[in-house]
Formats: sequence, C-alpha cells, structure tokens
Amino acid sequence: MDKELLMKAQYEMPITETPFSDLAEKLDKDESYAIKKLNQYLKAGIIKKVGPQLNYKAFRGISHAALVGAEVRENLEKAVKIINQENAVKHNFLREHEIYNIWFTIKARTKDRIVERTKVLMEKSGIKNYVVLPSLRVYKMDVKYDLYRGVSFSKRIEDGKVVPKVDELGISGEMLRDMERNFSVEERPFKKFAKKYGFTEGELVDLIVELIDKRVVRDFYAVLNGQNAGFKENGMNLIKTEKPEKVARNLLSEVPEITHLVQREVPENWNYPLYFMVHAVSRNIIEKIAGRVRSFDGIDELKILYSLKSFKD
Repeated sequence: MDKELLMKAQYEMPITETPFSDLAEKLDKDESYAIKKLNQYLKAGIIKKVGPQLNYKAFRGISHAALVGAEVRENLEKAVKIINQENAVKHNFLREHEIYNIWFTIKARTKDRIVERTKVLMEKSGIKNYVVLPSLRVYKMDVKYDLYRGVSFSKRIEDGKVVPKVDELGISGEMLRDMERNFSVEERPFKKFAKKYGFTEGELVDLIVELIDKRVVRDFYAVLNGQNAGFKENGMNLIKTEKPEKVARNLLSEVPEITHLVQREVPENWNYPLYFMVHAVSRNIIEKIAGRVRSFDGIDELKILYSLKSFKD
C-alpha cells in the first residue's frame, strides 16, 4: 500500500473543487496517480468510501442510537440474518463475552422506538436475554488508522454542542446522503451533485465546510476498512465508573488511539456506562493501552470485548 497517500487521504484531505488534484500536490504526485490508486483501493476494499461523512444526529429519523448486547447460543446464523435485515442496524459483531456474544448498533427517531424495534428483533430471533444501552453522549467518533504505528489514531472530538437538524437549516438531507454514498474519486467530484441539486461546485464545497463547523458533517476524508488495511483486532472497552464524565475527559486528552467514546444509559445489572473502541494490528497494542487506562482515577473496572467476526459493518 502507498501508506503516505492513504494517510494524507485520511488526515489531510483538501475540501476543494478538485480535492484529489490538491491531495496529489501535497504528495508531489500527479493527479492521475492519486485518482488511480485511490480507486484501486476502493475496488480492493481497503477504502470503504471517500467524501463527506454525516452525523446521524442531524437526521430526525435516526437521531437516537443504542448499543445492544444479546445472548445467542443456538441458531446463530438465523438470528444474525434477522438482525441484519433491519435497516436501522449498522454494525453487528460476534464478540468475546461470557454472556452476551452478539453486539450491534441500532438507530431510530426516539429512544422508545429503539427499545420497541429491538424487542421485535429479539422476539423474531428467538433471543430472550439481551441488554439495550442507549447513547447519552458521544464524546468522540472518528475512525482513522495510523498505518505507520499500526493502531487507530485521531484527535478530533465532539464539542458537546447540540447538532442542528438538516431540515432546520433548510438543507436537503437527500442531497447530503447522496453525496455520502456516491461521492466518486475523479477530477471534479462535486460537479455531478452541483448539476443535480442546483448548486455551483464552489457553493457545495463551501456548504461542506460550513456543515463540518456545525458538526452536521463529521469530516471529509477517505474511510478505510480496518480489517483489509491490516488492523485485524478491535477491542470494545467497557468501563465501570461512578464518574463517567470525568473519566471521558481524561480519555480524550490522554488516549488519541480511541475511535469511539460514548457514554450510555445502563440498567442496574449492567453498570458499564462508558465505552471506547481501539483498532490495532495486534491485541498486544490494545492491551497496552488498556493497561494505561486502568490506572486512571475514577475507573473501577475495565473489560475488553474483542471482535471475533463482523456480520455487518
């Protein structure tokens, strides 16, 4: 892999009318080289997608989210198939845990709707034992990979401000979703969207910059597939603490290897209110990070649930 190109495409992607030409200039390469290589990586599955990455909180129909842990000991394939058929489910992993081995995320308009949808999914799947953990606060959500160090890494954090809804801003949610799903690696990638939705290319570029500032768009970059890029291990770290906000602040300042950091609503029998993810080329790297974190003030317990298989990502 051209690590330098992939690192720049993750961390320093220009937001311009000609982003790939300007990216190539940063690397002292020809535009044709950057476009050709990035498209090769897209085809090979090393890159998932390129372009604006949206914040689900800006869309009313999916503005709430939850993590669900389920105990599935029989008919695993059937249960996974039923869960994955739900459009609101985004990620679904088999993880190492003595009780809950299936972990998936689900989104909906309200928390109550999430609970209702999950209950229906569990009944259809024949699952009786599960736990629903609605998101209370997202402190960080930025999945980027340091290809030189072999571990996830980013310093971008959520500022805690309320994310405005796209309809409140008078912006087409359809257009933004179209751009996120269908942005192409080509000479002028904004051109087709500008023509389709009645903008100039420059206006769309300015809009993306503005929406990043408002956190409606999380970022503009190349999203890598961690597994295909060599990051075979991902650990979901569960933290038991009576001081989730204090611990979260400490994690943000001291552990840039975190990709997701979320505080969740938890039932009395599952007192792990704080969750963070780390991706790496080996478990040893994740264990070393967890070792550092366990010494942080306010942490009563830290448990790592490693991914064994991804069913939906």
